[in-house]
Amino acid sequence: MDKNFIILEQFQHQVSCCCPGQKHQHMIEFLQGDVWTITNERKYVDCLGWHFLIDINNEFQFFMHVEDIEELYSKGSICSILDLNLKINHLSFKINEALDAHDRQSFLSFADELSNVQKIKNKINTGDLHVFWENTTIL
Repeated sequence: MDKNFIILEQFQHQVSCCCPGQKHQHMIEFLQGDVWTITNERKYVDCLGWHFLIDINNEFQFFMHVEDIEELYSKGSICSILDLNLKINHLSFKINEALDAHDRQSFLSFADELSNVQKIKNKINTGDLHVFWENTTIL
């Protein structure tokens, strides 16, 4: 599993505590461009399963159920840095392909999507999160 993920679309997620009965619950809102770092700290709770400690933008941390993380990734709400870079490369290719085919509609659609993805990348390249990109290695 990748360690760093980027929020692609704003969403809210109900986070429950890891105690039996999950009596403590609260809603957290995640914004486009937020960076999740999945730490090495995790805990297993009987009847609930594995939970990973997630750090958000180096501001706060919370535990999240592994299946919830996998579901968000599958839905495309979050992605890894590698996924984001691949998406940018793919959209650039599709733009060039649309230009070659003189397909104005596809060009405008792909250009708009690329602009949105670039905005997300630019958000995480500013400020303290710039260090995040520099310390990331691709295997």
